[in-house]
Amino acid sequence: MMRNKIQGAFFLMAVFALVAAPLANADDRDDVEAVINQYIDSEGFDLTEQTKLMAGDRTYISAGMIYSNNEKSMALQTAGNKVITTANPDVQRIATIEDLKIRLNGNAAVASFYRTINDTNSVENVRAGQNAMITIYQTATMVLFKVNDEWKIVHTHLSPTK
Repeated sequence: MMRNKIQGAFFLMAVFALVAAPLANADDRDDVEAVINQYIDSEGFDLTEQTKLMAGDRTYISAGMIYSNNEKSMALQTAGNKVITTANPDVQRIATIEDLKIRLNGNAAVASFYRTINDTNSVENVRAGQNAMITIYQTATMVLFKVNDEWKIVHTHLSPTK
């Protein structure tokens, strides 16, 4: 009798584990997707909010260069953004992602997606015959680790799509 109760308890625990595992995975997937969406939504010219989404030791690869010091990488991006906003004070940036794919393995996630950055051009350039939008198409890979129950970006790789 006692043996049947113990076996029944183990059976119930196994069933609960099988049911709970995909739910935890689904929560993690939603959390990872939320971090990536926050990253894209913070793709303006002030990267303060975006920096909070990253691990301090994030690796960044873009334009054929690798930056293993995240603090300097963000400083370079901020300096580049300052040049853009100085040259075109009315510039606006809108970033979007398409075809997001997320793969989870424990406390690690790998995501890939297409990223499009649209900057408005200056009035002078448009009058000179340039397009109103300056568009950059990129294929992105991002790796995130769960650190202290929070997903952080540890690696970003951007390659030109077109």
